[in-house]
Amino acid sequence: MTATTPLSGLLPEAERFISQPAVPAAAAHHDGPWIPTHDPSTGREITQVAACSPQEVDAAVRAAHDAFTVSWGRMSPVARERVLHRLADLIEEHALELAQYDALESGKPVAFVQAIDIGLAVEQFRYYAGWPTKITGTVVPVADPSAHVYTTRRPYGVVAAITPWNFPLCQAAIKIAPALAAGNTVVLKPSELTSLSTLRLAELALEAGLPEGTLSVITGPGSGAGTALVTHALVPAISFTGSEAVGRHLASQAGAALKHISLELGGKNPNVIFADADIQAAASAAAATAFFYTGQVCFAGSRLLVQENVLDEVLQVVHDHAAALVVGPGLSADSTMGPLVSSAHRDKVRRYVDEAARAGADITTGGHDIGGELAGGFFFEPTVVLNPTDDSPVASEEVFGPVLVVQTFSDEDELLRRANATPYGLTAGLWTRDVGRAHALADRLEAGTVWVNTYGDFSASAPWGGAKASGLGRDCGPDGLNKYLETKSVWVAG
Repeated sequence: MTATTPLSGLLPEAERFISQPAVPAAAAHHDGPWIPTHDPSTGREITQVAACSPQEVDAAVRAAHDAFTVSWGRMSPVARERVLHRLADLIEEHALELAQYDALESGKPVAFVQAIDIGLAVEQFRYYAGWPTKITGTVVPVADPSAHVYTTRRPYGVVAAITPWNFPLCQAAIKIAPALAAGNTVVLKPSELTSLSTLRLAELALEAGLPEGTLSVITGPGSGAGTALVTHALVPAISFTGSEAVGRHLASQAGAALKHISLELGGKNPNVIFADADIQAAASAAAATAFFYTGQVCFAGSRLLVQENVLDEVLQVVHDHAAALVVGPGLSADSTMGPLVSSAHRDKVRRYVDEAARAGADITTGGHDIGGELAGGFFFEPTVVLNPTDDSPVASEEVFGPVLVVQTFSDEDELLRRANATPYGLTAGLWTRDVGRAHALADRLEAGTVWVNTYGDFSASAPWGGAKASGLGRDCGPDGLNKYLETKSVWVAG
């Protein structure tokens, strides 16, 4: 592992974020309290975002309701398609700017954000731009020959969308694109830690031709702006990505009010390497997904289950990968792994590792904060924890940091028992040359997505979501559109 200095390789376009922080124009008229946002690479304050009041949330929801009933909700499917394509074009045109916002606030390497996050956001809008003209109903045969019965699929109205801090723009696109394609309007609350790219996206949406009120971004903590949004009487549908604890709370609120809700929550994802796999490819991918974005990813392969006779070979590849990572600020062009999002989160990750070591697990690499020139930021070493017990917190809970738990198994029965022994069920990975084994195990693993001889592939057209405590419903693909539509039956007497 090597480290960059705090501002080495800083992209010239990002200088203004460091030297001239400014309140985004979208919040210019807010006269209430403000929330500082920080660069986790240095600990410095970047700017401030509005802590929206219940009255401001109410205004945003009412504007969205008006847009649904008067403009966007009445716009032709062809016109909606054109606007969504234009928004995709604008995101592409502003890709570096948007990537720098996310890299600055989250600490993720800017080159990765531009290539991956922004690319996925564009893909979402392009994919769902093709759907408005293809939302159709059916003619239903019934017993009464004189009756003509058909169905239509209608948008709900105002959708409340709440996104996490780790994929700000990408998660916004995953929620906004299908909701708008279906004819809904959206009020979106990003995390107060990473709001800037979403605020900029709202400005680009107006430029693309979205009518006023069709997409509003409200900022602030979940306990304030978030609660006011999801409990608003004019919001019939909620889409949330974030922690299991918050998801359960929102589900109880939605249930009490009979609101529609979809949840994409956490994961403690098993990544399995059999002895017959391509060990170099499998172990390299396992390390990459564990330390990708400093492990702050819901689908991170944070539990590596290795067939016992190839453990040493796998560990060597994983350790080599960790040693080659260039740890540094998100805005450094050289960085391949950034900081954790906050000092409090770094403390939490460190506690998991320290507790595992005290309980007898072997910390084979990493396990410490990174100091020196990076001491001002929230950096933590890429870490491998070998053979903790199954019920230990580091092995059973979502650490959400650059911590890879490595355990062994002897046969398929032991593998399935250990892999499924978690409340979560988001993703899983399988590495084997035995195709029959891969299909059989993919069916028995309790996960919404199973990757075979790959890990982390993602497409706007493939359904995404989890089983068990990893959530309700699916994003992406036709399923991601259908959750923003309800079916109406129409009977016409002959």
